[in-house]
Amino acid sequence: MSLVSIRPADPVRDAPALYALIDRYRATLSQWLSGIVKPRSVADAEVLLRLQAQGNQEGRSAHRLILADGEIVGICSLHGISAAHRHARLGYWLADSHVGRGVMSGALTQLLDYAFEDLALRRLELGCAPENLRSCRVAERLGFKLEGELRDAQFLGGRFWNMRCYGLLADEWKKRR
Repeated sequence: MSLVSIRPADPVRDAPALYALIDRYRATLSQWLSGIVKPRSVADAEVLLRLQAQGNQEGRSAHRLILADGEIVGICSLHGISAAHRHARLGYWLADSHVGRGVMSGALTQLLDYAFEDLALRRLELGCAPENLRSCRVAERLGFKLEGELRDAQFLGGRFWNMRCYGLLADEWKKRR
């Protein structure tokens, strides 16, 4: 089992490694994510990381790199953080080379602890296509409850996909810890 950690990105230092990872796994990532596959150069990746850092600083988001044994292997993040309503949306992706090793569960456990303890959020949501079995399993393994399915809610790869909507409350998370 790898030593899993998460941390905010340093846009200049981390852009080359992140871009190489995105470029290597672009085909897999583009199946389910549109935004992360947009960088077409290290400079583009740096711009992406700067935008994420700005969102972090403004409290709108909490983007984190996922590291396995010190190597960048993915990203997890809280989007649309609402301090007023105490909720956010969860997003994540992981390099194919690290799938099935407990890396994502380890990283998201750290991010969920941060969301519910440090940010005092009450609710997290995530959405994924029913066909994205890996993502559905991650959500269910972490205790997210399936709350419904939106029809034709995502347009990816030239077609519409349904989106499963999952939710997790702070009390549910704390009971699991």
